[in-house]
Formats: sequence, structure tokens, C-alpha cells
Amino acid sequence: MTANIPANTTHVMVDLETFGTGPDAVIVSLGAVKFSPSEGTIFDSFHVGVDPVSAVMLGGKMDADTLMWWLDEKQDGARKALMGLERLDIASALEGFAQWFGSDSLPVWGNGATFDNVILRRACTNAGMACPWKFWHDRCYRTIKQLAPATKISFTGLTQHSALDDATAQATHLCAIVEALELELA
Repeated sequence: MTANIPANTTHVMVDLETFGTGPDAVIVSLGAVKFSPSEGTIFDSFHVGVDPVSAVMLGGKMDADTLMWWLDEKQDGARKALMGLERLDIASALEGFAQWFGSDSLPVWGNGATFDNVILRRACTNAGMACPWKFWHDRCYRTIKQLAPATKISFTGLTQHSALDDATAQATHLCAIVEALELELA
């Protein structure tokens, strides 16, 4: 998906699937979409699976509770989506993401002030590369969705806990919140 959206209205929604919940969590998939909250459109996407062994070798940590969550039969769809991805080593996945992201720092939304953005930034540091956005562009989707609890997220046609599908649903939901609350996001 590509459209000509001015850079000053472009935001990025990231979603990670991980084998942990701390700042050094092992990333097993990274999904992201570029979108315009003011236009209500998603116009580009990125999705990659990550070899968890390579993430551990660069300091990534796994936790038993998260691994047990992935093994729960309720996560069959998410597990199937994850296992269907070609997996790259973490450094190559991050380099691909940085190339897709581009050279301009953009607002980057993650689901939680201490989750996606923090883990992704730490993974970049551990891989010896710069994070593609500036710290002042960190945004928290979990916080903004609390401002409009009546505006519901939809996963129709999407698989929950598939990184790209989650990023898509979250960006679409954020656009609906912006419209409902008549917000202007910088």
C-alpha cells in the first residue's frame, strides 16, 4: 500500500510479538503501519518474523509466563500466524525496519508506555544501531484509547496477536478516536 501523504501527517503504529514483557524481551515478530490520523488512512506496512535465538544472542530475555501464554490453546490463531512467517535474524529485521521507516523521525505509537517502543528501542541499541525515531516522537496508544472508551477497536478479518494485524487494528482505532474526539495530532 502506498499513497502520497505529506510527511508531517505521517505516524507509525508498531506492534511486537515477544517471548517476554520486560525492556529486553525477545522479539519474535515486528509489524508496523504508516498512517495519517488526520486522513484516517493506512498507506504502508512492514512485517517481519524474527529468529528468537538471534534475539537471545543480542541480550534478549524470555520469561516463562509469556511462553506459557503462547502455548495456551486460545492462542492457536496467533501461533499459526507467527509460525507462518519467514524469520530473519534480529539485526537484519531491525535494519529492514529502519530502511522501511526512512530517515525522517516520525511519531511512533506503541501499545503501552513501557512496551513496544521501549523494547524496539532497546533491541536497536543491543544490535548496535540507532533507533529510527527520536525519543520525543514516542506515543502511547494505550493512553489515548482511554480517552474514548466508547470508540471500540475491531479485529474483523484480522488475527489478534499477529504483529501486522494488531498494528493495523490499532492504527485504524486511533484514527477513529481522532475523528470522534476531533483531535489534531502533531
